[in-house]
Amino acid sequence: MILAALALPLAWAAEGKKKVSDPFPRELPGGWVYTWGDEFNGTKLNEKKWKYELGVVRNHGASQTYTKSCVRLKNGKLQLISRAKETRNSNYKRNSDQWYEQIRTQPYASGSITTRDVKHFELPGRLEFRAKVPKAKGAWPAIWTMHVNQYGWPANGEIDILEHISQEPNTCYSIFRWGANGTNREHKVVRTTQFPDYSKEFHTYVLEWDEETMRILIDEREVGRIAMAEANYPDGNNPLKTPCYIIMNTAIGGSGTWPEAPDASHYPVVFEIDYVRYYTKKAQD
Repeated sequence: MILAALALPLAWAAEGKKKVSDPFPRELPGGWVYTWGDEFNGTKLNEKKWKYELGVVRNHGASQTYTKSCVRLKNGKLQLISRAKETRNSNYKRNSDQWYEQIRTQPYASGSITTRDVKHFELPGRLEFRAKVPKAKGAWPAIWTMHVNQYGWPANGEIDILEHISQEPNTCYSIFRWGANGTNREHKVVRTTQFPDYSKEFHTYVLEWDEETMRILIDEREVGRIAMAEANYPDGNNPLKTPCYIIMNTAIGGSGTWPEAPDASHYPVVFEIDYVRYYTKKAQD
């Protein structure tokens, strides 16, 4: 594991309010051209762009089950709501041998959406998000990507653009993950970025990648970078050069998990995403 910390000036972020008519740049320096995105200006989730994740799907030991009712659009923003409410796991199956299907109910309900099987993103690419994390004991919001290839996790590749845990309110984790030498032993490159309480303001989070480099930016300042060649496998493949999809969710920490245990009195809370924008290079476009 490689750790680094960056202290960011308070002037980086401004709350701001988005209006439906607000323009945004269709081209960015470096040849980036807008090709896909969602400003979340409607009244319900666009299911031509996103899929709901439902039930218990991952994070063994966490306390949430995902529901449609915890995903809504309001005031031009996507809201992923987390509630302290005993909720049925829609993936429950009696006598299943899968741990996530053995859970009948969870003490918390939360929201998660993905572009898996709807929209996948290829290099060169730039994914940009504007988001504000919730503040509650046990809240574990994340914006991340998973790569689509012949490998199973972690060898398939995962990039955590924003990962935040409540017991470290001033820290954003940015994590590059793949399998060590193509195996199922996880290799991680971790960057931590310090800022006074991420839940107080919106920040922009960016993942950029091409044949040579992958990097993460917060409020347009680079906070982490790897050379793509670091993820080359002995079979000649590189999982980070394959297409990826987005997941945006709030998990709720539980027994034996990385985040602290939740406190029901802190809920409900909301993870807000203002927009998602995807840019590619002109030649590819």
